[in-house]
Amino acid sequence: MANQGDLTLLQRLKLGRDAIGTVTLNGVVIGLRLLTEADRLQATMAADKMLLDAGTDLNQSNAEAYMAERSLQLQFRAMIDPDTRKPLFASPDEARQTLIAPDVEHAAKKYLEFEKTFSPSAENMPEAEFLVLLEDVKKNPQQTALNDLSSATLTRLIQSLVAQQTP
Repeated sequence: MANQGDLTLLQRLKLGRDAIGTVTLNGVVIGLRLLTEADRLQATMAADKMLLDAGTDLNQSNAEAYMAERSLQLQFRAMIDPDTRKPLFASPDEARQTLIAPDVEHAAKKYLEFEKTFSPSAENMPEAEFLVLLEDVKKNPQQTALNDLSSATLTRLIQSLVAQQTP
């Protein structure tokens, strides 16, 4: 692997996606991988489908069930075997039949702690690194590596670029 000093900032950010966190449930250590925006969208769409399949829309009476399903869908996507890095569950149904609500809540809490540490988000990025990223985007705006950034970082980039264009 190349020395991190030889990599662009975007390449270094992408390396963070290889980080594995862990959570212990019932004495079993489970790996956690960082979720992409695509993972989050798929989880939300799966929770939406649950409502559609039930013939209902999101409302006060089913909001808790919707959020529980979305959380389970997110954890299904995040949980991996820490040794093989393969998905822990074959399907969301398998996760649903295996995990109990406190497991999902505990895993979600640990995932958020892990994500805050390793995710290349605007909140965690030092100003100097963000400025390097901003200059990199200005030089090469067509780069596909932007797809790997968090929505918070993309929002910050857009706001910075627009602010520089506005007189």
